[in-house]
Amino acid sequence: MLAAARRPTVSWLFFSPSGRAGRQTFILGWLFWLMMNSFALAKLTLVPEDDDLFPLYQLAFIASMGLSIVSAVMMSIKRLHDMGMPGLIAVTIFIPAISMLVLFVLCMWPSARSANAYGGATDWPRL
Repeated sequence: MLAAARRPTVSWLFFSPSGRAGRQTFILGWLFWLMMNSFALAKLTLVPEDDDLFPLYQLAFIASMGLSIVSAVMMSIKRLHDMGMPGLIAVTIFIPAISMLVLFVLCMWPSARSANAYGGATDWPRL
């Protein structure tokens, strides 16, 4: 039985570079942050600027964007690890000319079939 500290958790998926993440997990993680950022932006744009809740929605949007950026990097590192590549390549998601191509490749490239230097199984932290 695996130790409880090494089981996959939501915080591991979004905020840890350790281990490997498969295509489905990666895509669902991106969709989650897309949904959260869209909701925060929708609330921000629908509330008038003179409303008392406007600063709260601004803060929620900024926090959501900050968390999603950090999470996107961590999920991309794990996805690259699953493909057998170094996580440093994840910085390419910040290059505007190729970021969409990199995201497409990360979503479509198949996982390594066997254990690699970054972990033994897909969607698990490194043991």
